[in-house]
Amino acid sequence: MAFDFVKKLDFESEFFDLFKLSESAYGAISKENSGMGGNAGFIDIGDYLIIVDTTGNVEAAKDLIKAATQYTKKEPNFIVITHYHMDHLMGTSLFDVSTQIMTSDRTLKNIQTEGRKKIEEFKKMDLKEMEESLKTETDEEKRKEIENDLKFLKVVRSDDFTLREPNLTFKEGCVIHGTDKSVQLRTFTKAHTDGDVIVYIPEEKILFAGDLLFARIDPWLGSGNPEGWISVNDELMSFDFKVTVPGHGKLASKEEFSLENRYIKEILELVNKRVEAGEDPTHIKREDFSKELQSWKSPILEGNINFLAEFLKKT
Repeated sequence: MAFDFVKKLDFESEFFDLFKLSESAYGAISKENSGMGGNAGFIDIGDYLIIVDTTGNVEAAKDLIKAATQYTKKEPNFIVITHYHMDHLMGTSLFDVSTQIMTSDRTLKNIQTEGRKKIEEFKKMDLKEMEESLKTETDEEKRKEIENDLKFLKVVRSDDFTLREPNLTFKEGCVIHGTDKSVQLRTFTKAHTDGDVIVYIPEEKILFAGDLLFARIDPWLGSGNPEGWISVNDELMSFDFKVTVPGHGKLASKEEFSLENRYIKEILELVNKRVEAGEDPTHIKREDFSKELQSWKSPILEGNINFLAEFLKKT
């Protein structure tokens, strides 16, 4: 989707394309197969510079810091973390205590439980199988995925890696007041995760949605509540915004939230019908979705189906 008011900037990074969204906001949109993980961005509100998420790649985060300081002539004062998944967190290791890291109280709890547990699992993983598969894999896209996974795991397992956790939290929301702009933060429960955070600039109609939005690709359902997610998206579509930086995918409009809700509703219905009929839901294919959703590409469809099969048994 084209946004006439958005300017693509001439910033060189192997990890992301950089866009100027408004007077104060910038979006860093991950390049395909770059290993960056989630999208990110930054906001200059006058006396403060705010980073939104820090990607899943330390080198990408270095580029993000470089871009932020280059275009704003400021050092970051705040980082806002939208949720606890590692593909949005890795870059916090680059910042010292002079930069405040903010998130919801639920997300901090998830970082301290699920996030720490995941890091320990990564550190214990045997990389030999992945390294051997790289030697024999001929598909270039799959080779790139394996290479990115290996790079990520080697960083996490290095002796000098320490994930810096948020030191400021809020229960429902807060506002960061700058000399030029104010930024609203708000959190939601029972959506992509328990404690998702959005960053909203009402004056400029810019929304950073984190992983509440996967733009035209399968959203990962396995860490939250899909039915609650639909309700949250309905609420977000009532916000007044011109462009959204999604957690994954390209810059988006309200239409992408509507499409994501359609995906969640359709996959819930497809899995539920199979479960109620005593059939194997893993036989669900892309062709079972409505036409506009059939072109979406993502490796997580099977994971979503398996999660929903268990989720629906519990509800």
